[in-house]
Amino acid sequence: MRSRVRLVTFDVDGVLVNVKSSWRFLHSYFGVEERAEEIRKMFQQGLIDYVKWMEMDTRLWIEARGGLLKRDEIVRALSQVKVEEEAVAAVRELKRRGLRVALVSSGLDLLVARVAEAVGAEVWMANKLSFDKRGYLLPGGFPTVGARKDRAVRLLSSTLGITLEETMYVGDSEFDAAAMRVVGYSVAYRDEGSLRGAARFRVERLGELVELVDCLEAGGDCSRFFYL
Repeated sequence: MRSRVRLVTFDVDGVLVNVKSSWRFLHSYFGVEERAEEIRKMFQQGLIDYVKWMEMDTRLWIEARGGLLKRDEIVRALSQVKVEEEAVAAVRELKRRGLRVALVSSGLDLLVARVAEAVGAEVWMANKLSFDKRGYLLPGGFPTVGARKDRAVRLLSSTLGITLEETMYVGDSEFDAAAMRVVGYSVAYRDEGSLRGAARFRVERLGELVELVDCLEAGGDCSRFFYL
């Protein structure tokens, strides 16, 4: 019998890696947290759009390095972000059951590419940084995902030939709510109430996703996973 779930799409920051935000991680690395927080509030208040938010954030990093910031330094900084061992194990089990795995992140492509390779995700989408021919960071980048992950989820599921009804999305913050509302199976991971009303299920361990998928496959009583 074909699984009720055919594709599991993961958020990355706070789910598969040990930091809640790769953007905030780099703000801390470059010592620009306070100014970055002011910019974040501007976005939340509707004073700037996502493109401008990326441009202003990346400019902070460049200015922190005196106007020149090499790609290599960003890669070295992000190498400190660790992929959770449980994430690797959970994805391995999901794939062993024949499910496809994708990643969608409002974080950075330099990190998400490494995470995708580590866990074995076949496709992924993330915001892309931009560099000149010498490898220096340019202000801005390409908001491939932005703050609306639902569009990315629609694109990835279509690319893989899987319906949204057969897609599971796993996330941990309010930025995942839009994506959760378009899939058949929405799962909150260790959120603090921000996804109540958007997520149908909730788990505390990534290993529980395998148990949830098995329960859905069997058509059993999966109420213990319900987000109450």
